[in-house]
Amino acid sequence: MVNDSLLKKVDSTICSFNMLSKEDKVVVGISGGPDSAVLLHLLFRLKEKYNLRLWAAHLNHCIRGKEAEEDERWCGLFTREFEIPLICDAIDVPVLAREQRLGLEAVARKVRYNFLEHVASKVGADKIAVGHTASDQVETVLMRLIRGSGVDGLAGIPPVRGKIIRPLIRTFRWEIEDYCKRHNIVPRRDSSNKDTSFFRNSVRSKLIPYLRDDYNPRLMEVLSRSAELLRVDKEFLDAITEKVKGRVIRRKSGREIVVSIRALSKLHLCLQRRIIRHFLRELKGDLEGIEYSHIEQILSLKDKDGTKLTFLPGEIKVWQEYGELIFRKGDERSPYFFSYLNVPGTTRVSEINMVFETKILAEGPVRFVESPYEAFLDLDKIQGSLYLRPRKKGDRFVPLGMKGEKKLKDFFIDLKVPRLKRDRIPVLFNKDKIVWVVGYRIDERFKVDKTTKKILNIKALFYDA
Repeated sequence: MVNDSLLKKVDSTICSFNMLSKEDKVVVGISGGPDSAVLLHLLFRLKEKYNLRLWAAHLNHCIRGKEAEEDERWCGLFTREFEIPLICDAIDVPVLAREQRLGLEAVARKVRYNFLEHVASKVGADKIAVGHTASDQVETVLMRLIRGSGVDGLAGIPPVRGKIIRPLIRTFRWEIEDYCKRHNIVPRRDSSNKDTSFFRNSVRSKLIPYLRDDYNPRLMEVLSRSAELLRVDKEFLDAITEKVKGRVIRRKSGREIVVSIRALSKLHLCLQRRIIRHFLRELKGDLEGIEYSHIEQILSLKDKDGTKLTFLPGEIKVWQEYGELIFRKGDERSPYFFSYLNVPGTTRVSEINMVFETKILAEGPVRFVESPYEAFLDLDKIQGSLYLRPRKKGDRFVPLGMKGEKKLKDFFIDLKVPRLKRDRIPVLFNKDKIVWVVGYRIDERFKVDKTTKKILNIKALFYDA
């Protein structure tokens, strides 16, 4: 094994971040450019030390025509030299970008990582190595600073994220070029890197040289070190966020997280923002499209009266209601249902995942069960069929214990029933009269009294879809 400074530096980076373990299976993303070529070359040289199994993966983004086809051919020749299997694919990124109405760079990045994950799954790889360098890190930090970012953004590209490892993250581009010369590697050159209409290219070719030449000749090293310092701060804040987030959660499901406004407000503003971002990432899967203004909109909901709603990218909705912030993903249209109740018997209402069991009692129990999902009604006061449907505008009833009618809407408001929950609550009717607001109250006019001869017992049960 040839001894040189870059090999030692990269091996040191791998050890610092525990990137590799003995006998790891590693997929290496290779474009044909200098960074990925050097990455594969170095990992091949470290293969014996870690007893690695290597695969290379190349994706043609269909952006540069014949030039991209030449990249693939070059990757085939380069990997064959080291007897490393190469897996290739092509995806028309420009078409996808148009269909999804997203930027070319964003779609290319998403497609590339999806491809690498697919290859890793196919070959059973433990790690995916990509060629991001310290120079890429500096560019990323400057781009995020210009666009506006906090600690998380300015911490830059993480050295390790799940299966993804970046062994070159402490290596600058000039070191890559020097390595290519000393090891006779003639990589491909992406002509699109000269196109300054791309933000990153403009930062690389215009802004960095200007800042370096006119303000700080050690700009690259300074910004790279700053990103490392901020990464450590981010890890500390992430740990605190993970520790305290449970204090604010009232209930949680796969598509909804309900947060106590009071508990959230007791935390430092920094943690409030981080917890909100954490919940959005958990529901959405990523934070793409989520901006500072979205976080501030959510924070402003805490101080508003009534039900206020804010819409975010990725079909995320957040609203404040009765001292809670509700985060939910997906379509909020409530299902419509209409079902006659089988008496006696069983009735399943699949739209709301509920089943109703009914039976007729000759005499009442000694004590009625006090359950919001079980009703005891005077059968003789019911004329004709019973049916279930959601509430409608104008619905009224006489809640048990009251003398006069009350709007169902006002009844829900008084009980602080969340607005978006109300349309899923089944209401039992006899002709045009409400008999039972399931889970809440029966109607006074259908209650069991001293004259009751037959009792209708109804149990409402939830079941898993």
